[in-house]
Amino acid sequence: VLSTSIYSRIRPRIHQRRRHTHTRTRAHTRIMNSFFGSLSSPAPQQPGEKIDFVYISEWFLFLSFFFVFASGFMHKFVDAKAIAKANGGSFLGAFQMTCFIPLAYVSYYGINTWYFSEHFQSSRTAEERLFGPVSENVRKIGEVQIAFQAWDFVISLFNSELNSVEMLLHHAMTGLLCYWMLTIPYMAWYGVYFMGVCETSSLPLSVVDFMRFFPDYKEKYPLMNMINSLLFGAFFVWFRIIKWIQFSAGAWRDSLHVLKMKKLPVPRSVVVGVLVLNVFFTALQVVWCGLLLKEAKKMFLGGGEDDKKKDEKKKKK
Repeated sequence: VLSTSIYSRIRPRIHQRRRHTHTRTRAHTRIMNSFFGSLSSPAPQQPGEKIDFVYISEWFLFLSFFFVFASGFMHKFVDAKAIAKANGGSFLGAFQMTCFIPLAYVSYYGINTWYFSEHFQSSRTAEERLFGPVSENVRKIGEVQIAFQAWDFVISLFNSELNSVEMLLHHAMTGLLCYWMLTIPYMAWYGVYFMGVCETSSLPLSVVDFMRFFPDYKEKYPLMNMINSLLFGAFFVWFRIIKWIQFSAGAWRDSLHVLKMKKLPVPRSVVVGVLVLNVFFTALQVVWCGLLLKEAKKMFLGGGEDDKKKDEKKKKK
């Protein structure tokens, strides 16, 4: 009787402890599963996450310091006569050397993502292409482009060869589109092509422009100039004309499709604004293609003497 009485008193406490133990065990299991699960499959980046302005500032400062370094490097190792004959001196040479770095960076991540990512190549809907989350590679492309376009805008103000209105607008609008791409986010899928893959054509252009600014090196290394000119022409026509028009048409179809929706996850003004800017950038590609064809005609068929005479007349005036 005594033992039964004692057991009846302590039994509720035993069951209570068991319930607490089971609760702690289940909670511990959930925490462990969550922890190790996050290691094996990282959580996707949340849309609309703030961009890393510190990282962008670091890139901006790096490009600025490298420009100064490249300018000093040219004065030390490049022939003084070549610099004296150069269009703009060492400024434009250092500018092209600096531009090559961010262009190579975004081109690498653009091509790697666009052509070699199985997940990226999978079929998508218009909503996924326009409103999809920002991947790590997209973030790298976007943030470096923002830093590069800001630096290019500032440095271009100091040289008449670079500060044309259309180029300054190009830098400002490209930075704006990258900002929208990362922060809203909007058009991350298309951004990989327009902000990454397309810049592949700019790599040989950097070499061609360097040779153009330094005519002595153009005469000294004609084969290098010829190879890069041909590469630039081929890449430009493929990436910035043929494929550009193809993916621009796709962006227009997707945008007009989502504009029919009653509720959009992004402001309608952004969708319309991107379409307007696409017209601006496409027009630039067509104009640049016309200049490219004119230069190709000079290279293979001659006819550059008339242009030289016109330039001389303008200088006299």
